[in-house]
Amino acid sequence: MGAPGSGKGTQAQHLVSRYGIPHVSTGDILRKEQQQGTALGLRAKQIMESGGYVDDATMIGMIRNRLLQPDAANGFILDGFPRTVAQAEALAKLLIEIESPLDAVLLFEVNNEQLVKRLSGRRVCEFCKKVFNVHTAPPSVPPECVDGRTEHQVVQRADDSEDTVRARLRKYEEMTRRPVSGFYSYTGLMRTVDAEGDIDAVTQRMFDTLAAGSGKKTAPAKQKKRAAVRRAKARKAVKKVRRVIRKLAKKVAVKRSAAQPARKAKRKSVRKPARRPAARARRKSKR
Repeated sequence: MGAPGSGKGTQAQHLVSRYGIPHVSTGDILRKEQQQGTALGLRAKQIMESGGYVDDATMIGMIRNRLLQPDAANGFILDGFPRTVAQAEALAKLLIEIESPLDAVLLFEVNNEQLVKRLSGRRVCEFCKKVFNVHTAPPSVPPECVDGRTEHQVVQRADDSEDTVRARLRKYEEMTRRPVSGFYSYTGLMRTVDAEGDIDAVTQRMFDTLAAGSGKKTAPAKQKKRAAVRRAKARKAVKKVRRVIRKLAKKVAVKRSAAQPARKAKRKSVRKPARRPAARARRKSKR
């Protein structure tokens, strides 16, 4: 988790290198599903073209398809998902279903003014499409542009203007950071990483945070074993819940069947006795 410009995508690549598990980005999934022309991709494309946000059902369907692929069997890194509490709840149900619970939730924290500086300073070359930053990586630093050009022609994208960046950050704070981090804080999975400063320093802080949260440093070679243990525990928990539900259902069924004769007898006992002909005759004579 992290605001736009917090560097979570960059740090996700370091996690991929360390643990050998796939980086699952919702943006990449959306683009791939649309390129392949899948039903989910076409549905998402229609929503995005109309200016709306892709609904939770479509997003969780795409995440399900991605996590069920073979390369995610031993673990995965989710980037940019979940973005709402509803998505977090749907993800929790999905992970129980596929028996692959989360190990940790990393929240990359960066000062808002620093984020505005990072995002509003971004520039894109119109020819080679490389991304630069006027503050940290100006166009003079990277290699040359396309063949035949030695200089980059950079422009600022509309969504990188300062006003737009501040609006995006407000929306992230209201819709994602506060509610979703609150959701995960109750699970004990939340880990906060100071994401300001040098990239390598942030990477080291991230790994230190993960190690401190787990209580020990885990070698990448042990990932398969850990994944197998997690799946076994999840299966055991699911089976236990199902057994309890079955027992409760049986008890309720037995109680209902045992109570039926008593209820029938009670209904019979409270019925009013039939009126005798003589009593009816006396009441008529009195009238």
